[in-house]
Amino acid sequence: MNTVAITPTTESSALEAAFQRSGISLPVQFMDLSAAVIRDLPLAHVADLKRFEAAAKSELAALSNMIQTGLDLRYGEQAKAQLLAENKDTGTTHVFDGEFDVAVEVSKDVTWDQKALQTIWSRIVAAGQDPTEFITAKYSVSESRFKAWPEVFRQPFMAARTVKPKAAKFTLRKPTAAEGAQ
Repeated sequence: MNTVAITPTTESSALEAAFQRSGISLPVQFMDLSAAVIRDLPLAHVADLKRFEAAAKSELAALSNMIQTGLDLRYGEQAKAQLLAENKDTGTTHVFDGEFDVAVEVSKDVTWDQKALQTIWSRIVAAGQDPTEFITAKYSVSESRFKAWPEVFRQPFMAARTVKPKAAKFTLRKPTAAEGAQ
């Protein structure tokens, strides 16, 4: 199979340009890739794609963090002041900058003390009320503990347990000479 270097055109995407800079050549044009084409590529080319994917994800994550930090430096204090003026510390506010309406959303991350909720649940039950009117309870069983139980303990739980396989993950690596000899 002949490899063809990807040559950027004047209308190439940023991703195509990044692929070109990576120095990886494939037997097909970047934008002509499909799952079927990847299935039929030599594994060395698929390994190149996986390396490119990892590098691109890392670079995009770094870029995303820089953009977020830059916007926070530019608009964060003003947005916080606007929210505080409304007696809020979370929510959405707007900062107008030239032609742009910059929507700044400060979301909240709420966590609940599980032991405290369990105590409250017990108090509600003791008072003769239904705790599900106030609290949502989610039951779960640790998979590692479940597997360690004797069969007699696991059996009553089996009807409540559903196992759904996740998507397969593939890692490509070449074994070292020492591993190949085993």
